[in-house]
Amino acid sequence: MNINLKKTKVMILQKHNSKLQSLDFFLGDKRIDITNEYTYLGLKLTPNTKFSVATQQLSEKAMHALFKIRKNLDFQKLTPKLAIKIFDGIVSPILLYNSEVWGAYGNNDFTKWDKTSTEKTHLKFCKLYLGVNRKASNIASRGELGKFPLLIPIFKRLFSYINHLSQLPDTSIAKQTFYLSKRLYSNGKDSFYSNAASIIKKFHPNIEDTIDIEKFVQDTNINDFVKTIKDNYTSFWKHQIKNSSKLSFYSTFKKHYNLEEYLNIIKDPNQRRLFSKFRISNHKLEIEFGRYSDVPRQERLCKYCDKLAVEDEFHFSFECEKYQSLRNNSRNILNNYWSRATS
Repeated sequence: MNINLKKTKVMILQKHNSKLQSLDFFLGDKRIDITNEYTYLGLKLTPNTKFSVATQQLSEKAMHALFKIRKNLDFQKLTPKLAIKIFDGIVSPILLYNSEVWGAYGNNDFTKWDKTSTEKTHLKFCKLYLGVNRKASNIASRGELGKFPLLIPIFKRLFSYINHLSQLPDTSIAKQTFYLSKRLYSNGKDSFYSNAASIIKKFHPNIEDTIDIEKFVQDTNINDFVKTIKDNYTSFWKHQIKNSSKLSFYSTFKKHYNLEEYLNIIKDPNQRRLFSKFRISNHKLEIEFGRYSDVPRQERLCKYCDKLAVEDEFHFSFECEKYQSLRNNSRNILNNYWSRATS
């Protein structure tokens, strides 16, 4: 058998970046190089057995694809359904490549997930479509489009893959590797199996401590499990909005996790963008602008009237005398106060 030595490398797997002893590997009389990175089937692997480098690389590729599309197509001129379809059909598959495996090793905490390179790319799309800036609330930006974090489709792919593994013949390498992971779990060691079990336990806290994942995926409808995760996230989302000072205005009207109808109704991209910015407090009213100057909330007063009132969305829309004439003109009020609040 002929072996391509240019593509043949040795990687020594270890959890810590301790210095390796001097080792040499040969194939016959040919030395084989030791490497710290190796791309296998499109996924970059590293010695620390983590997938952070791989997911970062996938995110960079996905971001490149996103901006390539954006260069040739203005997302904001599309209907939300079409824009989401393009993202989910072209960009998302790049982000989620091989997530059936690395998804078990990621962070399953909803708050921390937003800091991953994978979700940052997803959020970039949401904010691009809405026309809001990077400081806009993550949970509000997704909520306007009714888009769930990519962590949820990753979990769906992960457990669908486990269901596939459970149906393979015991002689297959993939099945044997899965059983090896299960033995590590039984011995109290971290593994693919133990991580998957932790995910199940998170969303089914009353399940027995020792989980038979194969039985779970066979007895559970994957779509029902995904719905449970979505319901869990929706509860988390509602709690975050309710307890966020930044989203106090948003919490007064945003009650359901769904695509907002105004994104379909308002055809003018600029007006839609201004409305989105106003809804999720991504504007320059003092209630928001003062946040970045560390001005106490109660001191973020309106500079355009003598009411000594905090310049928030309610004051701006209904109280400030400066805009009384605009309020009397029902045809122009929305366009004018959106422009004022977000310019």
